[in-house]
Amino acid sequence: MFSFRKHVSVIAALGVAVMLTLNGCGAEKRAAIDTEDGVTDIFDYVTVDFNGKNGEGTAYVNVDYDGLETEMVGGKEKIKELDEVEDLSALTKYINAVSSISLSIDQNEKLSNGDKVTVSVSYDSTAAESAGVVFGSEESKTFEVKGLKG
Repeated sequence: MFSFRKHVSVIAALGVAVMLTLNGCGAEKRAAIDTEDGVTDIFDYVTVDFNGKNGEGTAYVNVDYDGLETEMVGGKEKIKELDEVEDLSALTKYINAVSSISLSIDQNEKLSNGDKVTVSVSYDSTAAESAGVVFGSEESKTFEVKGLKG
């Protein structure tokens, strides 16, 4: 039978694994995660997909939460270390920081190839500071509409 401490550790480890797996689903994966500079640039993990006909296109914002969270924590090795009861408060702070991220797009329908759409980000700076996370200073990024069918 598990002791309480081991039981909570197992639950925490599974929670991290599930959180990272589910949040990354459907998003494009980034090639390399830079944990050296101490800054997590949210837009490094944001892509925009364009679908539909030219003039009637739609835009979908995707976030690679798996990569974002991995960089925030300090890399995959650091995530593996987050399996003790004492780490639950740190994990909660990371979850709060990620949960506070909000993205919006200025236009997501009736798009034509060549149009520009702007994705804006906001987040709770107190939650980020509490987790010891420094998000990049970029508040918005413009993407060009491409790939819509004739």
